[in-house]
Amino acid sequence: MNASWKTWDAEAATDRQAWVALWSASTERHPFAHPDVCSLLRPAQGRLMAVAMSSDGGHVLYPFFLREIGRISSGATGVTGGPGAPLRDIVSPYGYGGPMHWGIDDVETTAGKFWEMFDLWAKQNSVVSEFSRLSLFGESLLPYWGQTRKRQTNYVRDLSVTPENLAQQAAPKVRSNVRRALREGVTTVIDTDGEFVDDFVRIYTETMERRESADWYRFERPFFEGIHAALPGQFAYVYAQIEGRLVSADLLLFGESTGYYFLGGTEAAAFGVRPNDLVKMESMKWLQAHGRRRYVLGGGVTADDSLERYKRGFAPHGQVDYLTGERVISPRNYDLLLAEHRRRFAASGLVFDDSGDFFPAYRRDAEVLEAVDASAAGLTERVRS
Repeated sequence: MNASWKTWDAEAATDRQAWVALWSASTERHPFAHPDVCSLLRPAQGRLMAVAMSSDGGHVLYPFFLREIGRISSGATGVTGGPGAPLRDIVSPYGYGGPMHWGIDDVETTAGKFWEMFDLWAKQNSVVSEFSRLSLFGESLLPYWGQTRKRQTNYVRDLSVTPENLAQQAAPKVRSNVRRALREGVTTVIDTDGEFVDDFVRIYTETMERRESADWYRFERPFFEGIHAALPGQFAYVYAQIEGRLVSADLLLFGESTGYYFLGGTEAAAFGVRPNDLVKMESMKWLQAHGRRRYVLGGGVTADDSLERYKRGFAPHGQVDYLTGERVISPRNYDLLLAEHRRRFAASGLVFDDSGDFFPAYRRDAEVLEAVDASAAGLTERVRS
């Protein structure tokens, strides 16, 4: 197999251009694989990168963030660079990702070659571990060479039915709520260029404040303008309107075949007219009319919570496992980092529990340690003054 391999840094203009060119030529134009969308969804730290492999007319594209961990001071690390070398790990952007492929005939052979080359690159760059949020659909996701773990149940609505069946196949409560919204005079507005983005930000911000969401989810107007610039023709806002006021909204992102619920919200004052049931039903109808064959509603925050049950109502038979991929690339360094993490907890008088499903475990509860360290530093400054 003749394969060409490229590594791109999104902060380098020529690399970003090459990345966008390959993404634009892809079969799906997956919204979560565009470098500018990935940049908007960055974690607290990390350099956005991608690796790309082309072979016999087919391609693989894998975006991720390369994060600095630090150094291990004791003992040989067992990675290129030797003792004391800076270590790194990999995490995928928020959403649905992993190594995506198109135009490939022999997927298994390509996967073997890809992971062989990727692991060589990872070891050369002192990568300890990898955590990847994987696409729901195997036909576009390269087989993952590592452990996968179910994180959620997501709900995917099949749009390859008649428009009448879209409503008929929803849960009775959904159909009842849609009828109620229509009786109350609720109408819908579709915005495909961001004309009413200020209304979306207003509705979304109220929703996040009401839910006491983490700061990371409190996006402001520049974030949405970034989506518009990155994905022209691949986003739509679906609004519910009553008496001239926009009161509920969903933001959809979509590729060539699949639409995704991305963000949304509803004014609390409008709950009684059930506007968001109508929004989601109209979202499915709009995506269907524009040639998409499935709609990913996502899942809840925790298993079988109210949000998951709500989404289930629109796709009662559309359960799909949402998986993450987890790999330890350097076992020795992983163990050393974990041992160092335990020591830091013990030194702070805390007990570290690595029995859960958090990966990589050496980053678990890191914010707790940071808070303790910051508090101790503040105490030291007060004593000094």
